Amino acid sequence: MRDRPTEGGGNIPTMDSDVIVVGAGLAGLVVSYELAAADRSVIMLDSEPLESIGGQAYWALGGLFMVNSSGQRRLRIRFLS
Repeated sequence: MRDRPTEGGGNIPTMDSDVIVVGAGLAGLVVSYELAAADRSVIMLDSEPLESIGGQAYWALGGLFMVNSSGQRRLRIRFLS
């Protein structure tokens, strides 16, 4: 982070990154992780406070994203590996 001078004599903090991800829900977290793992610098923006990171996935209790759950087995959903 560095400061950029303004016309009024103040400073605005600026940041550089390879990618800006808008949204810190499940999709934003996953893409940010993958980008960081690929050695890219990432800035994440979200309108919610840090305590709400994960978006609606927080309220899903993991049931929507689990593999081989009892509900999936009951519906005969199978995953190939």
